[in-house]
Amino acid sequence: MKASRSRSTILNSSILTLVQIFTILVKFITQTIFIKYLGKEFLGLNGLFTNVLSVLSFAELGVGSAIVFSLYGPLAKNDEESVSALMNLFKKAYDAIGIIIAVAGMVMIPILPVLIKDYSSLNSVTYYFVLYLTNSVVSYFFTYKRSLLIADQKEYISALNQLKYTAVQVVLQVTVLFLFHSYAYYLWVAIICTVLSNFTISRKVDRLYPYLNKNKNLKVNRNEIHHLRNNIAGMVGSKIGSIVVRSTDNLLLSAFMGITVVGIYSNYLLIVTSISNILSKLISSVTASVGNLIVENNQKKAFQVYSAHFMINFFIVSISAGCLYVSLNPFIKFWAGKSYVLSLPVIVIVVLNYFFDQLRQSSITFISAYGLFVPNGKKSVIEAILNFVLSLSLLLVFHLGIRGVLLGTILTNLFLNSWWEPLLLFRLGFGFKKKYLRFYVFNYALNSVFVILVVFVISKTILCLDQFMFQSNLFIAFLNSLIMIFFMVVFFSVFYSKTTGYKYIVLFFKKIFRSN
Repeated sequence: MKASRSRSTILNSSILTLVQIFTILVKFITQTIFIKYLGKEFLGLNGLFTNVLSVLSFAELGVGSAIVFSLYGPLAKNDEESVSALMNLFKKAYDAIGIIIAVAGMVMIPILPVLIKDYSSLNSVTYYFVLYLTNSVVSYFFTYKRSLLIADQKEYISALNQLKYTAVQVVLQVTVLFLFHSYAYYLWVAIICTVLSNFTISRKVDRLYPYLNKNKNLKVNRNEIHHLRNNIAGMVGSKIGSIVVRSTDNLLLSAFMGITVVGIYSNYLLIVTSISNILSKLISSVTASVGNLIVENNQKKAFQVYSAHFMINFFIVSISAGCLYVSLNPFIKFWAGKSYVLSLPVIVIVVLNYFFDQLRQSSITFISAYGLFVPNGKKSVIEAILNFVLSLSLLLVFHLGIRGVLLGTILTNLFLNSWWEPLLLFRLGFGFKKKYLRFYVFNYALNSVFVILVVFVISKTILCLDQFMFQSNLFIAFLNSLIMIFFMVVFFSVFYSKTTGYKYIVLFFKKIFRSN
């Protein structure tokens, strides 16, 4: 079982990371063509629609996470009838969710002029929004079967399916942008590829799990439905927090600063989100394996895995945050042009927001694996209110613009998420409440302050050296990242070489070199 978990974790992590990297590369290609042929206004509109649809995805209510968690037990026991009954229930749930989002999206149409400050200067906004909404709605049909692959530690199959259709979509979207300069055709391509991707993954799951078609009439018993309702109720709160924290930034910027600002910021958001998605795939791809471990009820082992997991995440997040800080603006100058560049103080806040948000991912992974949806959901309601009030106040009262919106998120993470989520794990997951304070003070608080100071010192040195460089901005961005990685690796090797996470990374690379 342990060997199987390790193989599944490595396979999922490797393939999901490679797929994510490829997806990022093709997104950059698409956005480059998008900027060239459609410009800042359409770029901002696309970013706004993304956030509007994220808000509407509230209708999903965390069903996806509840699905994956509820399938761990039946899959571990090879209980085909229970798996089939659950999947039958989830099909009905996702069909209903698709319809709810479609209705909610149509209700949003009259509100678009309020969300877009310069709405009157744009053409066909409603038509574009309906197309974007359609792509979101069709994504909910058949996609529930991806959850079975995730729970069964076979997420790489879903990832490879998405890879294939992402490649097709990018080729077609670049073609229509080049030939027709049409945002509408761009969106139609996305709709068609989404339908094909979901349909083919549905057929693939039917072949891998033939008992699903044989048991289409099985229903979940009342006790299981009651348990699922409790988990989903808890996820409602988590969903609210996630939506408000991650999806309202562009809404606030669009409503109060204009769609052009959203367009400029969306380039930075693409880069930061791309890095975040790579790390999230690495981190979250072990969730099913952790859930499988938790089924064995070995709390001490689970705590040890979490501790190593947290430190590995901390190392990776710290290095990547440093690279982003010294490389974002040179890369944007090379890629989109100087007119798309934000000031350095804004970059500091963008990177800090990324750093503190990514530090949460280890705790979030284990919270999902333990199924602690209800208690975490209560926290997320408070998180949503706090984040919205702080972001809106800093934007309107203190006139801080993008800085205010992102500072609201940073303060929410520091004041609430940073201590609540690990405390929840230590109390209700591991059962080691007494170890929590030491973990939080040393592993989170002091380590964060220490590494931020180190990154600041290294960054100041690198940015000073940039003034004497006359190479291309792409070369400067690349060189800055290499220098940052080198000094951060030296720093961690000196101060963190005795930690379990560091030893695990060293062992991992030794195995790779030996195998080669």
